[in-house]
Amino acid sequence: MKRLLGICISMQMTFVLLFITGITPKLNSYVGATMYLIIGFASLVISLYLAGKKFLLGISFIAFIFSLLIICFTIFIYFLPEAGMPPEIPLFE
Repeated sequence: MKRLLGICISMQMTFVLLFITGITPKLNSYVGATMYLIIGFASLVISLYLAGKKFLLGISFIAFIFSLLIICFTIFIYFLPEAGMPPEIPLFE
């Protein structure tokens, strides 16, 4: 259980480091969005599993909220238009 929590938190820290260092804008938009969504959904599943097992419920809940924020941030940045500009990754043409 501790190992799963460590994996979940390390994935979320990886997201923060990728965002702060600015590596993903240098990559293709599809690669960046896929990386962020994989990190977000994987940490979401792990945090839900840990919360279901009632393992460190407070930390699991915080990890769950942060996972949701990662997913919402990725959808906002890559898939939604902003101020008349088209989205980075258009879903519907």
